[in-house]
Amino acid sequence: MLERIKLLAKRDGIEVIEVNPAYTSIIGMLKYAPQHMVSKDIASAYVIARKGLGLKEKVPKNYVELLRKLSIEELKELKEYVREKVKNAYLKAKHMKEISYLIKSLESEPRRVSEPLEGTSLGTQFNPWRVLKVVVLTALSPERVIRDLSVLKDILFRGLWGDPKRARAPTAGGRGVVCVKTQAIFETP
Repeated sequence: MLERIKLLAKRDGIEVIEVNPAYTSIIGMLKYAPQHMVSKDIASAYVIARKGLGLKEKVPKNYVELLRKLSIEELKELKEYVREKVKNAYLKAKHMKEISYLIKSLESEPRRVSEPLEGTSLGTQFNPWRVLKVVVLTALSPERVIRDLSVLKDILFRGLWGDPKRARAPTAGGRGVVCVKTQAIFETP
C-alpha cells in the first residue's frame, strides 16, 4: 500500500515524507487529544504530521512534574490496583510486566537520570511517553483504551493530581475520574 501511495503521489508531483510511527498513538493520547478534544486517532495524525515537519515532541511540564514525584511505592500501589481491577488475563499480565519492569529498574539504579527529564528518577532506558502511558492511562482505564481523554486536561494544563476535590474531571456519561491516595492511581467513583 505504501508503494502505491508513493507511486500516485509521484505521478501528481506530491512529496511523500516517511516518519517513524513509534509512540505516535501514546503521544497523541496524552498530549493532543485532551488539548484539542479530538480522538486518539486524530491526535496521532497530528503527531505524525509534526514529525513530518521535523518538529520534536516534548513532554509537557506538568507531566514531567508527575514523573519527578513518581515513587516506587506508587508503582507498587498501581501494580496492586491492576491486580485487583483487571479481569482479562492477557491485559493483566501485560500491565504487571510493564509496572514490574519500571519498579525493578528504579530499585536497581536510582541514581540514573533520563536525558529528556532532568531531575526524575527514571533511567535513560525509559521513554517518558511509555512511562506516562503505564502510570496515567493504565491507572485510568486498566481494562481497555480510554476513549474520553478530557480527564487528562487538568493534569496537562494545571498539574492537578493527588487532590480528589480539585482533580475531579467530567467524562462521558456524567461520571468523573478522581485521583485517589497518590498521583499515579485514578479511580472512577
